[in-house]
Amino acid sequence: MTQLWTERYRPKKVGEVVGNPESVKAFVEWMKSWEIGKPIKKAALLYGPAGVGKTSLALAYAKEYGYDIVEVNASDWRNEEKMKAVVGESSHYASLEGSSKKMILVDEVDGVAGREDAGGLSALRKIINETRVPIVMVANNPWDQRLAPIREQSLMIEFKRLNKTTIIKRLKEICEKEKISVSETVLSKLAERSEGDLRSAIMDLQAVAAGKPVVTEKDLEVLGVRNRVREIFEALRYIFYAKSVRSARAALEGLDLDPETIYTWILDNAPTQITEPDELAEAMNILAKADMVLVRINKLQMWRLMKYAIPLMTGGVSVVRKTPPKGFQKFTFPPKIRLMQQFKTEREFRQNISLKIASKLHLSAYKANKDVLPYVGFIIAREDKSRHSLSQYFEFTNEEIEYLKRAYGEVKEGREAVEEKKEKPVQQKKKKTGFLS
Repeated sequence: MTQLWTERYRPKKVGEVVGNPESVKAFVEWMKSWEIGKPIKKAALLYGPAGVGKTSLALAYAKEYGYDIVEVNASDWRNEEKMKAVVGESSHYASLEGSSKKMILVDEVDGVAGREDAGGLSALRKIINETRVPIVMVANNPWDQRLAPIREQSLMIEFKRLNKTTIIKRLKEICEKEKISVSETVLSKLAERSEGDLRSAIMDLQAVAAGKPVVTEKDLEVLGVRNRVREIFEALRYIFYAKSVRSARAALEGLDLDPETIYTWILDNAPTQITEPDELAEAMNILAKADMVLVRINKLQMWRLMKYAIPLMTGGVSVVRKTPPKGFQKFTFPPKIRLMQQFKTEREFRQNISLKIASKLHLSAYKANKDVLPYVGFIIAREDKSRHSLSQYFEFTNEEIEYLKRAYGEVKEGREAVEEKKEKPVQQKKKKTGFLS
C-alpha cells in the first residue's frame, strides 16, 4: 500500500516543523522546564485549526529527544474508567521499554466535552494534577465552557493557519524529494485551496502527483474546489431528480458540508428546479418544517432529531416534484453563503472572542456575542496601551485586540463626527447673536 505523504514527510525534528515559530518556541521552553524538574504547567494545550502542526510538533519533539509517547484520542475515551486506565496509569510509570522519558499526547481533547461525557473530563483534570510526566493536549477549539478547568491547568499555546508562502515552500521540498516537476502556478493553487491547512495541501498534492513525473494545471481538475461546490451540485442533482426518499437521502453521503449549509443550497435552488406553483408551495412547506427541526436541534443540542430533518429537506423535496422543468435549469450559488464567505475572517474573530468571553463569564456564546461583546470591544478600543487588564483577563490575542479596536474604534469616531456637526450650528448662532447685540 502506498504510504501517505503526510506521514512520510511528517517532521522528525522540531526544526522541521513549519510555521508558527513563536508557538514552537513556547512548547520547547515548556518541555525544557519539565526536563529541569520545574514545569511551568503540568500540561500544555496546543490549539488552533486542523493541519497546522500541533500534533506533529509533539511527535517531532518526542522523536528528537528520545521520549516514549503514549498517544490517546480523547474523543474515543470520554468514560472516566477508560481515561484513568489509559492515561492515568501512563502518567505515573515509566514505559515498557524502560525509558524514564515519557510524554502523554491527548489528541482532540475538545471531543471529550460532549454531552455524553461520563466523567472523562473530571478524570483528566485529576490526572493532570497528579502526573509525573508532561501531558500534551491538542484541540481545534478549546473554548467550550466545560474545558475551562483544563485550560486553567494548562499552558495555552495557540497555532494559526499557515500562510501561502510557507505551504508552497513545503510542497516544493516534497516535489524535489519525489522527483516531480511542478510549476509555481500549480503549487500556488494547491496552497490557496488548502486555506492554511498544510495537511490538506500535501494530501491534494499526492492525489494529483503520485506516479507522475510532471504535474500541470489540468491535473488539478480532479480535485474539484475546496468549498465542495462540484460535490454539492451533484448532490442537488440527485435530490431534485430522485425517484424515492432513500435515493434522495443517499445524495448526502460523503458530502463534506454541514446540514444547515446543505439546507440553504436546497432552499435557494428549489424555485428554479420546481416550476409548478402547487408543487413548489408543497416543497417550501416541507422545507419550512425541516428548518423548524434544524432550529430546535441547534437550540437544544438534540442531535437525534437530525433523522427527521435530513429526510424532510432531501426526500420530501424530491417526492413532491412531479413535473420536470422545461429545459435545463442550472443550480445557483446561494447569496447568503457567498456573503458569509466574504466575511469569514471577521466571523472567526467574533466567534473566538465570544467563546473566550463566554468561558470566563459562564455565559452561552450567543449571549456573549450579543450582550457582552459590544461593551468589551468599546472598553478595549479605549484602553490605555500601557495596561491591557481586560484583554489579559479574557486572554485575547494581539490580532483579536486589533480587530476590536478597528470594529469598535469606528463607533467612537462616528459619534464624535455627529457631535461635531451638532455643535457647529450652535456656535455659529451664538456668534451671530453676539454681533446683533
